[in-house]
Amino acid sequence: MGGFLEMMAAPVVMALILVAMHSHLGHHVVRRGVIFVDIALAQVAAFGVAISLLLGGEIGTDGTYAVALGSTFLGALLISRTRGKSERVPQEAYIGIIYAVCSAAMILVLTQVPHGGEEINHLLVGAILWVTWPTLLKTAALYAVLGFLLWRWRGPLDRISADAEAARREGLPLRRWDFAFYLILGTVVTSSVQIAGVLLVFTLLVVPTVMSVRLYADHRRHFVYTLAVGVAAVVLGAALSYVLDLPTGAAIVCVFGFLLGLQVLLESLLRRS
Repeated sequence: MGGFLEMMAAPVVMALILVAMHSHLGHHVVRRGVIFVDIALAQVAAFGVAISLLLGGEIGTDGTYAVALGSTFLGALLISRTRGKSERVPQEAYIGIIYAVCSAAMILVLTQVPHGGEEINHLLVGAILWVTWPTLLKTAALYAVLGFLLWRWRGPLDRISADAEAARREGLPLRRWDFAFYLILGTVVTSSVQIAGVLLVFTLLVVPTVMSVRLYADHRRHFVYTLAVGVAAVVLGAALSYVLDLPTGAAIVCVFGFLLGLQVLLESLLRRS
């Protein structure tokens, strides 16, 4: 037990910090119906990391973070400009295109980098097991600032997430607020991708929220439930990773998938009874 706590304390605390921030953002993402915007921005950030590696940078350095953040800002601007471009083409289509192109571009770039295959694996599943306490504290401070902005701007952001057309009729500048939201989301994702990887970042943003929305409409209950699910998945995934010597991020993703499937099954059984 002592070995588990010594080795897994920082990764588990880091994952719980990610759960708290990502689940709140995920609530907006699901309500807006742009489910893949998070994984698209995560992939844009990963592409930025790949560019930095090609230029001689290293994962986890300030230079790599700056390149990834710049890429994500451009992605956030592009996504915010796709709202309402065409009634025949949904915004999700543009988001999917951004994801696919950045994924392919990342692979092309990393083929030119020494140990590129290892870097692809790192960007997909992360290296949360090796997170340090200074990195954890830096991430927590960043999320505290971004969390304050989300709270400060909660009025217009909530109205747009709930009903964009009604918000437009009220005179809210949708694209401006979309850019602000995607900028915050992109900054969070840029930080978390280098720690947790693209797959875990997407899972943290979407799966807890989907599980909660299936049960609760009340925002407070939703937040409590997403945190509870996140804590359970993180602790169980970390324990499985430690006992079975598995990649921690991938183990947590699979536990989230198992919990979602279990909830759907139980809901189905309860409806039949």
